Order: sequence, then structure tokens, then C-alpha cells
Amino acid sequence: MGGSTRVPLKIRIAVWLETVPALLKLLGVERVSLMCHSAGTIYLLNTLYHLREILDPVKPYVAIIGPWVDTEQSKVFLWSAASKLPVGMFDAWNGLGKFIQTQIAPSLSWSGGVISAVSGVFSSKPSCAMTPGQRYDTAEDVGKEIEKLQVKYFFEEDTTAANEELKLCAKKDVSVTWDVCDDYETYVQTFCTSERARKDSHQDEPKLEMHVYYAESDMMIGKGGQAYFDKCWNQSMVSEVVDYHSVELSGTDHDSALIDQDKGAMKHIFAAVGRAR
Repeated sequence: MGGSTRVPLKIRIAVWLETVPALLKLLGVERVSLMCHSAGTIYLLNTLYHLREILDPVKPYVAIIGPWVDTEQSKVFLWSAASKLPVGMFDAWNGLGKFIQTQIAPSLSWSGGVISAVSGVFSSKPSCAMTPGQRYDTAEDVGKEIEKLQVKYFFEEDTTAANEELKLCAKKDVSVTWDVCDDYETYVQTFCTSERARKDSHQDEPKLEMHVYYAESDMMIGKGGQAYFDKCWNQSMVSEVVDYHSVELSGTDHDSALIDQDKGAMKHIFAAVGRAR
């Protein structure tokens, strides 16, 4: 994306896991809370498992907004159908997103990236998105200009990474997995086992706090995906080591659950992190 180095699909997660500690070291940051949106769930869960030590020991906290769920579990028609397309068609996804955003429907919400940009066209449910003025807390004409320039500059640079992300989300390459979270239900079991072992040597640390925020209308995973994600994290072994909570954000869609300053999740996340200090 942009001017960053291209990363092949097969090593995307591995490169991410190398990049995070290197970046934190460069910034002089020792401890963090983790937050993600949508496809970032794959990266966050791997980070949580492989780099657990970077979380704040005073209040280990994780927040997930609109978590991505395997289409085999979510059963969302759009993505179930998309996953059956030839691999070559995925390589043109960013171009399709650019065409839709700049030529057909430039007013569509695009904050979720090229994937959301295209899927928004096929949504059968009304959008819960804010007006541009509401989104940026400014006059409507100013908000519209901000949005227009965002789309313009977003697509000015390289967006081919979106194609690789889509292949990853759709598990289009059978030789590529989501690493430790390839199956969410098994991941939760594995992570909780690791977390129990960690508690033996970190007895004073509180339980990991995980907050999940669902959109009221999410065309990416639907209600089925939400139910599946909750089911995974409500397994019997979880409560011993993870304080898990999920909530549906009224009046939001997949994108506005992240960016809506009033109805979205961000204000709740910052408040939760701030309570530890």
C-alpha cells in the first residue's frame, strides 16, 4: 500500500510479526494495547499469541471492531460467492475498487479499504453511515471535500496489497493459512492453554480483557459470523484467563462501527484503556 515494500501473500503474517517488535523498538515503546478492525483480526490474533509479552502488564487489553470471520462460518453470500472466483480475478480487485470509488459511487464509505469499497455496492441493507459533516465534525461542504480528496489520494498510490489481503481473507491460496488462528475455535483453546501457563509465572497480572464491538448491520460477516465469533470466545476454558465482552453498536455498519465518533467503538476503547492509568 502506498510506498511500502510489497509483501507476498505467503509471508504476510510472518513479516507482520517481525515488523511489530521492530517498530515498537524504534519508537521506544515497550507495552501496548491491541486494537483492530475487520481483516486486522487475523493479524491481531497472531500478535496476541506470538507477542503476548508486549501487552501492558497492568491492564492487558484487546479490542476488536467488526471481526473478520471465515466465510465457511459466516455464510455471507457475497463472500461465499467471491471465494469461489478464479484467483486471477482477485488480482484485479483493487482496480475494481478504484473504478467504483472514483467513477460509479464516489460517495460510498471507503474507510474499510478497497474490500469494503467494492462490497458496499452489493449491500442490500441500508447504510448506517454518517454524513461527511458528521464524520469529520465540520460543515457538510467541508466534509464532502475532505472525503473527495481522501478517495483521490488513496487511489493515487499503489493499492495492489488489497488484492493480497483479499486472498488471505478468502483463504484463496490453499498453501497459505492464517497461522495460529486458521481455525478460531481451536485458536481460542490453544491461546487459553498458553495463557494459563503464563499465569503460573505472572500470578499478579490481571486477566486479559477483550472487548469485541459488532456493527448493527455488517455485510462482511453477518449475524452468523458474529454468533460464531462469540461462540468461540464463550468456550468453557475462556473465563479463567480472559474477561470477554461483546456488544452490538446500534446504528452502525461495518465501517461506521470504527469511524463514527458518536456511535462507533473508538470512544469506548480509549475510555477502557484510560481507566488503567
